[in-house]
Amino acid sequence: MRFIAAIFLVVLLAACGSAPKDYSSAKELTPIDTKLTVVPLWIKKTGEVPVYAHAQLPPVAEGNKLYIASINGDVSLLDMENGNLLWSVSLDENLTSGLGVGKNLIFVGSRNAEIVALDKNTGVERWRVSVTSEVLASPLVSGHTLFVQSIDGKMTALDTASGKLIWSYSHDIPKLTLRGTATPILEGNQIIAGFANGKLVSLNTKTGELNWQVAITVPRGRTDLERLSDIDGLFQASNGSVYVASYQGRVASVSIVDGTIQWARKMSSYNGLTVTANQIFISDTKGQVWSLDARTGATLWRQDNLTGRHISSPVVMNDAVIVADFEGYMHWLSVDDGQIVARQNMDDVWNEAREPDFGVFSDEVESEGFPRLVTVSPYVMNNILYVRDNTGAFAAFQVDSKTH
Repeated sequence: MRFIAAIFLVVLLAACGSAPKDYSSAKELTPIDTKLTVVPLWIKKTGEVPVYAHAQLPPVAEGNKLYIASINGDVSLLDMENGNLLWSVSLDENLTSGLGVGKNLIFVGSRNAEIVALDKNTGVERWRVSVTSEVLASPLVSGHTLFVQSIDGKMTALDTASGKLIWSYSHDIPKLTLRGTATPILEGNQIIAGFANGKLVSLNTKTGELNWQVAITVPRGRTDLERLSDIDGLFQASNGSVYVASYQGRVASVSIVDGTIQWARKMSSYNGLTVTANQIFISDTKGQVWSLDARTGATLWRQDNLTGRHISSPVVMNDAVIVADFEGYMHWLSVDDGQIVARQNMDDVWNEAREPDFGVFSDEVESEGFPRLVTVSPYVMNNILYVRDNTGAFAAFQVDSKTH
């Protein structure tokens, strides 16, 4: 436990403005009343992910395929059903963003502040262009336009076929920020982005003109550290509203039409939230998982048995909300009351995969002996959960229908 805590303290201090956390105070896990049977489907080895990443280098799905990038420059395509590798290429440079998927190309950001376009069927490089700064957020594709948000507060629109600049928007950011950028979202003819000064901004996708901006958080405090108010975590839109949270700030519901704040309440999150028809699920900086009423922001329940465990952003799967923690555990919580109803551990799955009886797993699995931290947001597609830890283990899980 002390070794894991030391890792996080070092990398968070080294990251740009990231606030150090005391992981030695993490709550120990206690036995649960298991009500769901979670079955590992397969596990594969992919490239490493930075331990300080909050939502960095997530997988992205299209059809029955998964695209994955790693920090060491590998880009891979996997079959979602069995995890089989369809192709893999190495760009021989550090990569910093997840992948954006277009009609014929996929796009990824490099440490050298470049956007690289690859053929989505083969991985062959088609073009690359320089942008103004490093890109941590996954690029977004809409039609023939690629949207890229860089850490210097700029949003850039590029032509997907050539990388040619279409428009650029610049937003002021503070001197000190957390190391992260929330991936923007597309809503009709708007691209909505969060920035390190706690503001949410809507831009016209065709021209880059500002539609509206709103302060989710107003930075307060005498020091730059106290004034950190980044919007770095996942945010989502539903039923005409954008639901968003900021670090050391608020969680809020914002009108997509004009940026009016419909409700807001004090809460700090750097990992973000997910939304269903009536509920918001959010991981706060203390390690608590909350369910809020989407219409009012009122608390429906709170789960605090994971306090201090550096939990990921939540995802919803069937009737459960899932978070992962800094020891590689995945926790299934009931959407109704927040009780933990199932638990899996990446290290256990990895070790089981090395046994000859587990034929559904990869035959490439080896034991490295590293802590299996999970900081990348889990991903759900077709009622299957995909989890990637920071050593590169990538696993798929399914709930047994007999217990669902």
